[in-house]
Amino acid sequence: MYENEVSNTNALPMPMPIVTRAPDYRPEIDRPYSIKGLFHPKEVVMVAGAPGLGKTNVVAAACAHVSQGRNFGGRPVRRGLVVFYGAEDPEGVLKRAYPLLRDPACATAPFFVIHGAPNLMDPNIVPKVRSFVERKKIEHECDTVVVVFDTLNRCLGGADENLASTMGAAIGHADQIAKLTNACVVLVHHVGAGNADRPRGSSAQEGNLDGLYILKPAEDCNSPQKVVLLMPKKQKNAKPAGPIPFQLKSFFIGKDSDGDEVSVPYAVALEPSAFAKLKPAANDNRKTDNSRAERREDLARTLTELSKQEPDRFFTRPEIAERSGSAFNTVRDNKDSLRKAIGRALGDLVAEGLVEAGEDGFRRALTPPAIEEPAFESA
Repeated sequence: MYENEVSNTNALPMPMPIVTRAPDYRPEIDRPYSIKGLFHPKEVVMVAGAPGLGKTNVVAAACAHVSQGRNFGGRPVRRGLVVFYGAEDPEGVLKRAYPLLRDPACATAPFFVIHGAPNLMDPNIVPKVRSFVERKKIEHECDTVVVVFDTLNRCLGGADENLASTMGAAIGHADQIAKLTNACVVLVHHVGAGNADRPRGSSAQEGNLDGLYILKPAEDCNSPQKVVLLMPKKQKNAKPAGPIPFQLKSFFIGKDSDGDEVSVPYAVALEPSAFAKLKPAANDNRKTDNSRAERREDLARTLTELSKQEPDRFFTRPEIAERSGSAFNTVRDNKDSLRKAIGRALGDLVAEGLVEAGEDGFRRALTPPAIEEPAFESA
C-alpha cells in the first residue's frame, strides 16, 4: 500500500513496494551466471524444439557442465546445483547425463533428477520447490541453481497451453521460483506444428520469458553425426549471441544378454567457431585478484564433499584436480598450470589448518583449527 493511499479498513494490509531511486542505480558489471550468456540467476528461459530433435540431450548436457563447473561450448560456467524435473521421461534424463557424469570424479556433482510431473499452475509449487532447493544448496555449498521443467506441457496440470492465462500463471510461478532461490529456471517445450520458429501454445508466453532459445538442425554440415544449433531468439538481459552447435552422439554402455550392443544418447557442445564466427567477450576468463582465494574455497568445498564419502581417506593431487570446479577453468587446459594452481591452493589450505597433508595426499582436517581468544589483562 502506498503512503497516503486510503484503504478499506476491512481489507488485508498490502505490502509496501520495493522502490529504487533511479539516479542511485548502478548496473552490475560482473553479472552472476551459471552459464555465461545462457543461464543467469533469477531468470526464466525456454528451450524449444521439434520432437526428437534433442532438447533433453542439450539441456541435460548443459546441466551436467553446471554441476561440475566446467566450461560449456566456449562459455564460462560457474558450479551450481541442478534440480531437473523429468516430467516426461526422468530415466531418459539420467541416460543422457550418464556419459558426462559416469566418471568417479563426478560422484559428488550436485545434479538431481526428480521423478514425476509438478504442477506449475498450483501456487503451492513455489514453496515446495524452494524448500527442496534450499536444502540442497546448503548441503552442497552452492549459491546458484538451475531448475529444469521438462517438458512444460507435462507440468501444466492438464491446463490448456493455448490460453494466455495458463502460460502466464505457469511462467509467473516459475519466475517466483527463480527469484526466491537465485535460480535460472529452464522450461523445455515444443515448437508449433506449423511454425518451427516459435514455441507451441499461447503467443503471450514469449513476452513473459527472459530468454528464448530455439533448437534447429544444422544445415550444410559434413559431420557423420547429427548436429543441431541452439539459436537465441530472445535474450532480454544479455547482448545478442550466436548459435551454439551440439553434436548428438551415442555412448556405448555394453552388450545385453542377447549379445546386442546397448548405447545411450547424449549431446556434446562444440566450439561456436565450428559453425559461426563469434567474437569472444572481452576478458571472460580474465584472472582476477581474488582468484587465489576462490581456488582455496573451491578445493575446500571439493575436499568437504569427498570427506562425506570417505572421511579417513587421503586424496592425491590428480584426484583432487579432477574434481575441482570452475575456479580452475582458466588453467584446466594446461596440465602444468593446473598442477601448480592446485598445489598453491592446497598449500594455502594446509597452512590455514583446513586441510591435512599426508604421505598419500590430502584430506579435509578432521578437527577445525582453533580460534585464539584475545588476551585481556586483569584489572
